[in-house]
Amino acid sequence: MLKTLRQYAILLTLIIAFSNKSLSQFKLKQEVLLLNSTKTSSKVLPISIAVLSAVYLLNPIVSYQDRKIYLGITKELSIGFGKLGEHRATFEYSFIFGGNIRHHLRFSYKYDIFQKNGIQPSHMLQGTSVISIGAGYFTDFKSEGFFPELSYGYSIRNHKLLFYPHLKLRHTFMLENEKPDITDFSFGIILGIANPFIDVNISRRY
Repeated sequence: MLKTLRQYAILLTLIIAFSNKSLSQFKLKQEVLLLNSTKTSSKVLPISIAVLSAVYLLNPIVSYQDRKIYLGITKELSIGFGKLGEHRATFEYSFIFGGNIRHHLRFSYKYDIFQKNGIQPSHMLQGTSVISIGAGYFTDFKSEGFFPELSYGYSIRNHKLLFYPHLKLRHTFMLENEKPDITDFSFGIILGIANPFIDVNISRRY
């Protein structure tokens, strides 16, 4: 009987020792995984910030002209009119890498169709999905054209400022026969002033 108890005690001691060793190894593995995850996150964060900053400042554009596809960068600035700045006059410059027409300068009018009801002028930023329709004038400093366009995105605005992440598609009809028409697709963030020319009489101050 005493011999059997001693055997059980030795076996129990071995089990406890093995369990402690396994637990220590498990904790060590968890710490290593956590450290690797932290290192990966610390590497990914600056890259993400850099990409978002690039898209914020300069938007990518894909241009199809003369049966060829070209890449470029573009930026649009907007000035709004109306109660919510839904009527917008815009200026946009694009630079295309390659192609017959590299410098694109556009002036246009756009109307934002809010997909959310009940938005009123406010000091607070308000967000809504938006479909924008517009048309405008194009020049490459040598020739001219006109274009319709369609945009979809998420408008973030208050009574003065506009931030508009969006996707945009348009087709430019060139007035000169020897110049090919241009179809382009772009995405990024439009910056603008919502409605600087009217007093919207916001009574509540946030």
